[in-house]
Amino acid sequence: MVWLMRSGWAAAAMALVGSGVQPLWAQADAFGRWQQRPSHCVVEHGSAPPIRCHGLQLDQRSAEVLRLSVQAEGVARGELVQFTLVGALVEGDAPMGCRQGACSLTRPLNLSLSSISTARFDGRGLARTLPETLPVRGACRIDVALVHCEAISTGQAEAAGQAWTLRAELR
Repeated sequence: MVWLMRSGWAAAAMALVGSGVQPLWAQADAFGRWQQRPSHCVVEHGSAPPIRCHGLQLDQRSAEVLRLSVQAEGVARGELVQFTLVGALVEGDAPMGCRQGACSLTRPLNLSLSSISTARFDGRGLARTLPETLPVRGACRIDVALVHCEAISTGQAEAAGQAWTLRAELR
């Protein structure tokens, strides 16, 4: 009896595959993460000295919205700074292909940025500051060899007009 049930499921799956319709368990997810360790990475903000970064993480929360997190060295010994840029895919761009939470970047992504936030952590990974989030206007181009983002702060009077640049070489 168990064999008949298993063979029935197998026959149904084969019929779906043969018909060109993918069963739910074989379809790609709309969400997941792509991580890279860049060979060279720099974040520039206003007149502050450039900050070297050492990790990139791209989270796809849906087929349209993505979050790019950049981990960088802080000023204090052992301090970690995380920059997070949030944006939407430019119309016409397809999202990353993801399966079981892991994504692959097979073609360039272009994002229209809406916000950037910064948070600082000590050497043990404990938060030293609350994330400071600013609205921005800008764009990112992300491909397998290079990440380039430029944004201008549009919010608070003291931060308005400040430029942000991220450039990371991945190979």
